[in-house]
Amino acid sequence: MDFLSTFSSLTDVLHALAQALLVPDIILLLLFAGYALFCIGSVLMEYFTERRNFKVAMPEFLAALMAAEENTIPEVIRSSQLLNRQKSALLTVYDYRTLPGDALLALIRRTVNTEETHYNRITGRNNMAAKISPMLGLMGTLIPLGPGVAALGQADPTILSSSLLIAFDTTVAGLAVAAVCLAVGKIRSVWYNDYLSALDSGMATLLQKIEDMRAAGSIVAKEPSNYTFMFEQGLKKGKSEPAHTEAATGAAAQQETSAAARLTVQPVVQQATRPGAQPATPPVAQPAAQPTTSPTPRVASSSDVRVGAPTPGYMRLTPTGTQAGTATPGQSPASAPSTASPAAPSASPATTPGAATTNAPASPGAKPPANQGQ
Repeated sequence: MDFLSTFSSLTDVLHALAQALLVPDIILLLLFAGYALFCIGSVLMEYFTERRNFKVAMPEFLAALMAAEENTIPEVIRSSQLLNRQKSALLTVYDYRTLPGDALLALIRRTVNTEETHYNRITGRNNMAAKISPMLGLMGTLIPLGPGVAALGQADPTILSSSLLIAFDTTVAGLAVAAVCLAVGKIRSVWYNDYLSALDSGMATLLQKIEDMRAAGSIVAKEPSNYTFMFEQGLKKGKSEPAHTEAATGAAAQQETSAAARLTVQPVVQQATRPGAQPATPPVAQPAAQPTTSPTPRVASSSDVRVGAPTPGYMRLTPTGTQAGTATPGQSPASAPSTASPAAPSASPATTPGAATTNAPASPGAKPPANQGQ
C-alpha cells in the first residue's frame, strides 16, 4: 500500500514536471524559428558579399605565386579574388617567412586549423539547430497529449482539441526549423570546403616558394614584415587597395604634389609660349614720380666735349647740328628735341680715334665755322 502511494506521488511529480516543460519548450521553438529566419538572411547576405566574389582561378593564381619575386608576392596575394580571410592568412605566413622550415610549417598548420575552426563553428550552429528543433517539436507533441487523453476519458472534447492543436503546431514548427537549418548547413559546408581547399593549395604553394627562395638565397628580409597588419588596416578603413609600404605612401603623396604643381604652372607656361604673347613677369614697383621740368641745359665748353658718347646735361654737336643732352624721364637721348638750325653744315666733331675735337664754344642758334673739322 505504501509502495502504491509512493508510486502515485512519483507519477504526480513526473506529470507536473512534464507539464512544466511545455512552456519552455514552446519558447525554445519560437527562438529556433527566429534563428531559422536569421540563417536564411545570413546565407543570402554571405552569397552576395563573399561567395559571388570568390572567382579565383587556382591554376593561374598558383602559377603567378610561384613566378613572383619576393617583393611582389604580397601584391599577387592581394590582387587575387580570394576571400579577405584567406588573404590575411596567406600574408601572415609570408610575414614570418624568415622562420625555419619546421616552425614555418607549424605556423601554417595553426593558421589552417584556425580557419577550419571558424567555419566549423558556423556550420555547427546550423547542424545543432537542425537536430534539436525536431526534439523540441516532439516534446511539444507528447506533453499536451496526456491531458488530452485524460479529457477524452472524461468526455471533454474541448480540452482534447486544444491539446491536439498544441501538439500539431509544435511538431510542424520543429520540423520546419530543422529543414531550414539543415539546408543552410549543407550549403555552407560546400562553400567552406571550397574555401579551405583553396587555402590549403595556396599555403602549400607559398611554402614551396619560400623554400625555393631560401635555397637560392634571395630572401632579403631578416625579420618579420607587417603586410597582414597593413592589409587589415586597409579593410577597416574601407580602402580597396591599402598602402603597401610607407615608401609607397610617400611616393604617392609626392606624385600628387608634383601633379598639382604641374597643373598650377601649366597655364603660365602656355601663356608664355603662345605665339605673339609676352611672358608673364611679376609686377615691379614703380619709382616715385620725378618732376617733368627739364633742367636748363648748360653750354658745353671745350673741356666738356668728349669723343665718343655725349654727356647728359650738356650740349653736343651731331652731324645734323647741336642737340641738347638732357632728356625728360622715360625719354631716350636719341629722342631729345633738336636745337640745330636748318642751315647748319654737316661738319661735326670727330668721333673716330685720333680726330680733333672742337674748341670753339657753341651757343644756341650760332652757326659753326665754315671749314670746321677739315
